[in-house]
Amino acid sequence: MANLKDIAERAGVNIATVSRFFNNRSLVKAATAARIEEIVKEVGYRQRARRQGPRTPDRVGIRYFRVMIVMSAISSIEHFFRWGTISTFVSSVFEELQKLDFSVELCVIGEDGTIPDRLNPDYCDGVIICSEPDQPGIRRKLHDRLQGIATVSTFLACHDGNSQFDLVRFDSAEIARICARFFFGRGVKEVAVFPDHKLLYQSRVLTDTFRGECERSGMKMHDLSTAVQDGDLPLCGYYKKLAQAFLKHKNTTALLFTTSADMLGVMNELRAAGVDIAKYEFIAVFSSPHTLRYFEKTPPFIDIKLPQLGTMTAKRLLDRIHSFNKLPRTDIVIAPELTFIDKK
Repeated sequence: MANLKDIAERAGVNIATVSRFFNNRSLVKAATAARIEEIVKEVGYRQRARRQGPRTPDRVGIRYFRVMIVMSAISSIEHFFRWGTISTFVSSVFEELQKLDFSVELCVIGEDGTIPDRLNPDYCDGVIICSEPDQPGIRRKLHDRLQGIATVSTFLACHDGNSQFDLVRFDSAEIARICARFFFGRGVKEVAVFPDHKLLYQSRVLTDTFRGECERSGMKMHDLSTAVQDGDLPLCGYYKKLAQAFLKHKNTTALLFTTSADMLGVMNELRAAGVDIAKYEFIAVFSSPHTLRYFEKTPPFIDIKLPQLGTMTAKRLLDRIHSFNKLPRTDIVIAPELTFIDKK
């Protein structure tokens, strides 16, 4: 792998100039900086991410950047790791950040709301929130602690509208277009769209875009979220009410769900009512193998790869750290690759 000396020799400058280019580009002449930048891209050099350490009498020097991945409560961690969701995501974050020699640690908020002391601007440079506390008071305490730290949130478990930080999400509008194309290709005339019970996946954006796609293609869309707006229903009652609302639309032959867990709940209620669900076309947008196996036929779903979400999140965090003037800007490319999986 190329080093600073190799870059300096190819650019015809000394190592100090190359070092200034990485640490304070404004001190390097524009023509020289452009030449060094071209060589850096050509050789694929990646700068080791470092920043000044604490200036104390016993220690003056540099240390590597430190990023913390925040999760809320042990029960959440057990749930996520059991189904491999967070473990896959975290592995991707580690892999991406360690390319720049970042130090990555897990930070768990206790069930009693205790936030580890090391979650502060003096200890870490960036934070990725995988799950925020449910209690508003603890969530505010977390947000206060994160002031001065570059922070991003993922869609894995965030409180939509309450977070002060960037949210890393896949493009729900593109997901809606893919689903509409699938149903149109199957000759569907009417589609029922079921709300996301946990409201984690931008259900509103997906639904609104899907409605527009249906109008353009001549399909009729029924938004069933209006059927469950009359209070806080228990989960079984929630799915039963959705199933009853769906059965009122006699000509509907397609169902669109945000999660396979919601699909499983509604389908069980339809089965209990004696409905043959195999005659319908249906999609689970965000699916898990442990729920899909309960269906007579495996429904098509949108394959959103968690490793890619991890990479997207890491790159967004690098951009945030740059905005805090702690890290030279890197090329940030955030473009989800959405693949439609139709398993018959």
